[in-house]
Amino acid sequence: MSGGAVVHADVAAARLSVVTADLVEIRRAKAELDAREAHALAEAARVADEWAIAEGTRSEADLARRAVAAELAAALRVSDRTVQRQMADAERMIEAFPDTVASLTAGKISIAHARVIVDAGARITRPELRAEYEDSVLPYAEAESASRLRPVAKRRAEWFLDETIQERHTAANTLRHVRVTDLDDGMAELAVTGSAVLIHGIHNRLTQMAHEVTDADTATIQHARDTLTTTRNNADPGAGAGAGGNSSDADDANTDGSGCGTAVEQAEAHLEELLRNRRTIDAIRADLLADMLLTADPTAHTGTTGTGLAAIHATVQVTVPVLSLLGTPVEDPFDATTLTGHGPIHPDTARTLAGHAPGWDRILTHPITGDVLTVDRYQPSNEMRRTLRIRDQHCRFPGCRQPATRTDLDHTIDWQHGGTTTTTTNLAHLCRRHHTLKHHTPWTVTQKPGGTLEWTSPTGRHYTDHPTSRIHFTTDPETDTPTHTPAPF
Repeated sequence: MSGGAVVHADVAAARLSVVTADLVEIRRAKAELDAREAHALAEAARVADEWAIAEGTRSEADLARRAVAAELAAALRVSDRTVQRQMADAERMIEAFPDTVASLTAGKISIAHARVIVDAGARITRPELRAEYEDSVLPYAEAESASRLRPVAKRRAEWFLDETIQERHTAANTLRHVRVTDLDDGMAELAVTGSAVLIHGIHNRLTQMAHEVTDADTATIQHARDTLTTTRNNADPGAGAGAGGNSSDADDANTDGSGCGTAVEQAEAHLEELLRNRRTIDAIRADLLADMLLTADPTAHTGTTGTGLAAIHATVQVTVPVLSLLGTPVEDPFDATTLTGHGPIHPDTARTLAGHAPGWDRILTHPITGDVLTVDRYQPSNEMRRTLRIRDQHCRFPGCRQPATRTDLDHTIDWQHGGTTTTTTNLAHLCRRHHTLKHHTPWTVTQKPGGTLEWTSPTGRHYTDHPTSRIHFTTDPETDTPTHTPAPF
């Protein structure tokens, strides 16, 4: 790099540093304003309630809130229904989650983080438990994006609920349903509410099938392009004459308006039609779902099992805390069976899936750090890839939630820079966007013990990304690592 280029890069980095600092301050100020707005909306709710009390009847409470919401909506030029919902949300946050509001006011978290914390903890009924829940998730919220916070907050909230996930899932599962909503332009929406495992399984299967269809369509289009090229070459009179052919043959072939000229037009029309009818993955998923529902029999409900779980071929990952192998009861929700990217699921569902899976992973985790100690499998597979996929769960660039199954395994220290060891201490999952960013921009990363990544931006800012598998909030007594025991099911 020339001296002029170095100077230019330094100037650009300095300007970027100023812009970054400005945006950080703007976001901090915006968070403070969002907190002020929440206080104002909560105060509006209290005004409405006091108004209703003054009227002397509880039936006036809803009307009072409607009237106050209408007053605010007219002044703010928004829907009064929206304002009334915002009043209720703000009231809940201000009254039940004071530490979250304080963190928002200080600009340590955004309003998006606050909503995630409140939504996940809304079902915690005891104030002292809500406070403990807040204290446990706020440090994570102040260091991570709202999207990464969501599954962590949901799992942490499990610890403080009165009912177990089994009890709540059993009750919620009785409310499964299908709903149709009519849309404009001759369209409609089909919504299905059911077990998370089944819904994710349906979506995953549709996605796999859609990619197969897309690959086949791409091959068909390429074949049509090749056919058009060949037909055009055959229709070129010079090609035949240059090869010593008789040009009169070509003339004879086109005397009736058919032959090569028409063949080229037909090939062009065929290719244009294929390109015009290309579908997105979403469209193919919708078409496949409609085809299968309208043409298939409900075979999953004609046998003795009465369940469609056998149709989902899942690779089941069972996380086993080391202490549980010694007979210690599993109490922390972070040690519960979870569906990656969603949250806790009913243990019976996991067992059913495991029974139909071609193989399953047993993951032994350290009782204090939560590090993945080892992975064994009851049918052979690539142990290192499984271990890293379980450790990382998603792209390891700060704030990114792209699932590990859709990312690349990247050598933290590149091969050309001496990273010749392909071990878990030199590998991490990066999505294609951030993989490219690492290799072709001034962003750098180093890997610390336990899979922690430390990123450095072009302006010199440092960001630490911890593996999701290490996020535990309780400290258990130290224990020696026991030998492996057979799977419990």
